[in-house]
Amino acid sequence: MGWTIQIVRIALLGILMVASMDELTMVAQAQQFSLVHGYAHLEGSPASRRDQHMSREYFETLKAHDRRRLAAVVDFPLTGDDDPFVTGLYYTKIYLGTPPVGYYVQVDTGSDVTWLNCAPCTSCVTETQLPSIKLTTYDPSRSSTDGALSCRDSNCGAALGSNEVSCTSAGYCAYSTTYGDGSSTQGYFIQDVMTFQEIHNNTQVNGTASVYFGCGTTQSGNLLMSSRALDGLIGFGQAAVSIPSQLASMGKVGNRFAHCLQGDNQGGGTIVIGSVSEPNISYTPIVSRNHYAVGMQNIAVNGRNVTTPASFDTTSTSAGGVIMDSGTTLAYLVDPAYTQFVNAIVAAAPVPVTVVTSSSSESICWIYTGDLQADFPTVKLFFDAGAVMNLTPRNYLYSQPLQNGQAAYCMGWQKSTTKAGYLSYSILGDIVLKDHLVVYDNDNRVVGWKSFDCTKSIRVSADSSTSPNEVMPKLGASGAGASREISTHVLLLCLLFAMLSIYS
Repeated sequence: MGWTIQIVRIALLGILMVASMDELTMVAQAQQFSLVHGYAHLEGSPASRRDQHMSREYFETLKAHDRRRLAAVVDFPLTGDDDPFVTGLYYTKIYLGTPPVGYYVQVDTGSDVTWLNCAPCTSCVTETQLPSIKLTTYDPSRSSTDGALSCRDSNCGAALGSNEVSCTSAGYCAYSTTYGDGSSTQGYFIQDVMTFQEIHNNTQVNGTASVYFGCGTTQSGNLLMSSRALDGLIGFGQAAVSIPSQLASMGKVGNRFAHCLQGDNQGGGTIVIGSVSEPNISYTPIVSRNHYAVGMQNIAVNGRNVTTPASFDTTSTSAGGVIMDSGTTLAYLVDPAYTQFVNAIVAAAPVPVTVVTSSSSESICWIYTGDLQADFPTVKLFFDAGAVMNLTPRNYLYSQPLQNGQAAYCMGWQKSTTKAGYLSYSILGDIVLKDHLVVYDNDNRVVGWKSFDCTKSIRVSADSSTSPNEVMPKLGASGAGASREISTHVLLLCLLFAMLSIYS
C-alpha cells in the first residue's frame, strides 16, 4: 500500500510541475500581438466605417453575441415513467425561495404556468402514494425573497399573456388554469428565487433567477387525487411566463430545451434548458403559438402508409397539427386517423384482439407471450419538412395486468373526443415521446428528435462554449441524484486529492 501512495504522490507532483512549468514558459515567452475583433469584418463595424462609429445593426449583433456568451445550460433530473398502472407521469425537483426549499413538480410541455400548492390553501392535496416523496406546501412567509405580483404591475399582463388582468381581493395578479382532463388550479402570481444547477463555461455551478410562478390556493379534479399527487407543476410551454422563456429573457439560457424520457420499467430521464449538441436530429416546424403542435403528414405501419395528411386536420372539428405533450401519458388521434391507424395494427398483429372491459371503458388488447418488439408491427410517423419518427411496439402498446394473472398489451393510442362545439386535439404523450431525445427550439420555432437511449448522457453546450459537455439522466424512480460528467481532468484531480487525504 505504501508503494501505491508514493506513486500517486509522485504522479500528482508531476502534474502540478508540468502545469507550473507551462505557466513559466508562457511568461518567459510573452510577446506583443496585434488583436483584431472577431466581428471587425462585418458591415457597420467601426473598422469598416470612416467615421469610426458603429451602426445600430452592428451594435445589435454585438449584443446578441454577448447574450450567447452569458447563456448556460440548466438541467433537471427526472423521475417517473409512462406506465398508467405505475406512475404515468414524469416529474422533477425544483428549489424555490430563500433559503431554498425543494418541491416535486410534474414536467409539462403542454402548459405554461408553473405553480405550487401554496399556503394558506383552501383546496390542496396533502398526501401522495408516490414512493419516497413527502409533499411540501410553499409558504410565502417562510421565504425572505418572495413578493406577490400586483395586478397593477405591467408584468401581470405579460404573465397572463393578455391585456385583461384579474385581481384577487388583496389586489394580487390572479391566475386560473384548466387542463385537458378537467382539473384546474387557481391562485395568484408570486415572484421568488429559483436555485438550479447549470453548466457555464464548462463548469457546473449553482445558478439563481428570480421567477414568477403560481401560488396555487385552490386545486380541483385529478390534482386532488393522492395516487399521483405532487407539489405542483413546471410549465415548459411557449408563453412568456413559462420557465424556459423566463430564463431566456434574462439571458440565462437560449430559449430552447430538450427532454429524454426513459421508457423501460426503471423510468427516469432528464430535461435540459439550453443547447443540445447531439447529431442527426430531425426537425419540423412548430405550427401553433399555443402548443408545441407540428404538422403530421402520414403514419406507416410495417412500411405501408395507412393515413393521408387530411386524416389529421379536418378543420371543422380539429385544432390542426399534432401536439407534443410530456404532461399527457398516452396518445390521442382525431378521426379518421385514429381508426385508420388502429385497424392497421389489428390487421398486422400476430394474434387476434381481446377486448378488456373495465368499470368505465373497453380497451383493445392482445394477450401475447412472445417477443413483443419482434412480432408486432413497427410504425413510422411522417411530419412536415421531411422529419420522421420511428416507433417500436412499446410506443403504442402498454402492459395491463388481468385478474386471471395474465398480462395483456393494450392500445395506448386513444380516439380524441371532446364536447360538442369544441375543437379536438391530436396529442403525442409520454408513450410516444419516451426513448427519444426531443428538442424544443423556440428561437427557431422547430421541434426535433432522434431515437435515444435515455440512460446515456446527453451532449449539451452553453453557447459560449466550443466543446460540448455531457448531462447524465437520473436512473430509476428511487435512484440517487443525477451524475454529470463535466470535466475529466477536474474529476481526476479530485480523485487524486481524495486518495492522498485518506492515506497520508
